[in-house]
Amino acid sequence: MPAAFPSALLGSGRQVTLRGAGHSCDGQTVTENELLVTFAPETADRQVRELGDGLVEVPAGMSWHGLERYLNRHGRAFPVLPDYLHLSVGGTLSVGGAGVDSVRYGMQVDHVERIQLIDGTGTSRWCSRTEHPELFRFALGGLGTAGLIERAVLRTRAYHRYTHVHRKPHATLTELVEHTEHVAQRDDVDLYCAYLPQGMPFSITGWNDGNLERCADANCRIVSDLPFSGKYDTARTAAPPPDHVRLWTDYVIPAGRLAPMLAAVAAQRRQAPLNRLTMSYILILRRPPDAPRFAFTPVGDAPVSIGLGLYTSVHRDPAVTATTRRVFRDLLELCCDLGGRPYLYGVNDLDDSLAERLYGTDLNRLAQIRSSYRLEHVNSHLPLVTAARHHRPDSPTEGDPATPAFPVDAAATPVARAAGADRTGRSAAW
Repeated sequence: MPAAFPSALLGSGRQVTLRGAGHSCDGQTVTENELLVTFAPETADRQVRELGDGLVEVPAGMSWHGLERYLNRHGRAFPVLPDYLHLSVGGTLSVGGAGVDSVRYGMQVDHVERIQLIDGTGTSRWCSRTEHPELFRFALGGLGTAGLIERAVLRTRAYHRYTHVHRKPHATLTELVEHTEHVAQRDDVDLYCAYLPQGMPFSITGWNDGNLERCADANCRIVSDLPFSGKYDTARTAAPPPDHVRLWTDYVIPAGRLAPMLAAVAAQRRQAPLNRLTMSYILILRRPPDAPRFAFTPVGDAPVSIGLGLYTSVHRDPAVTATTRRVFRDLLELCCDLGGRPYLYGVNDLDDSLAERLYGTDLNRLAQIRSSYRLEHVNSHLPLVTAARHHRPDSPTEGDPATPAFPVDAAATPVARAAGADRTGRSAAW
């Protein structure tokens, strides 16, 4: 593929849908009569550039697996990784990105120095907190509604090979809530997650060192290269039966409000259709003090938040899936009542009124940005875009669509093809 292919495609004006790895995104990249723009990560490794001071410039199509392997060989690591590493860098930056490391480092987008973004005219420009800061704020976590992320400059940290992890069972949900809220108030934990399988819930707390003195009890072990081990928990969801479909979602609420959210999720899990093949997952997200306020990421103004994922597989019967989506919608309403936000990549039936409640004037601004930068043909089917379109103001933005383009240096080569079904798998949110 020619290096200018992404810009040429977006500048063609043809209806396109942008996708990263296409990993369990609830049909958000399945459309009719549109081109699907995705990445071929196997072409990306040779395009990493080391910029000094812990900064690396990477193609958006590179997988986190490939990037982390590269960084580790050079004594570095990325602060926040998803538990499924074959997601694309650009894909998770377009939704926020979180993982077990978020208890210390927040979201993936909090560690982005700048991005190269292609708009709907095919123009490619660098965006950061100081260059086109509004595009930066809307593109990161914006589901591709503000353009295609082509490259990203990321801040890395020192590589720690060993992590000691403590697995703690919890007899009751109340005990789990108290433990999670306690950890959320600490600032010395490097890793945290909790699982609620059908049996007894448990949590995992960890530190990035191999100190044997801190790992003396039977529930603790030292793990080498934890992101690649894939074996530190025992509650991962198995593939659903052939006649079932995965419906997964994630909610993020301010710390201190986990109890009512978890109680509501637990109550729904005792009823059909969520009483089988369902698991919940908890993360803590502590954002850096100077983190930008992105428009659509799941973390609002709270310095510390708690993410609660609900992952289920239900029968493909339309009545069953409709019932499940109504349950998710009720939980989303509760999340909003508690001052939280959804992680937009999963099952979220976001209508205009709820979108306005969640994002307010940022919806108007998104409509202006999409008009100014000629993005009406990009990801136009998303509920977020529909809500923004319905709130579209009369006057255009004072943006700068005529800004001279930076030279295009394509990320991992995108592939355009007719949109088809997404691969299923763990939510890209976490």
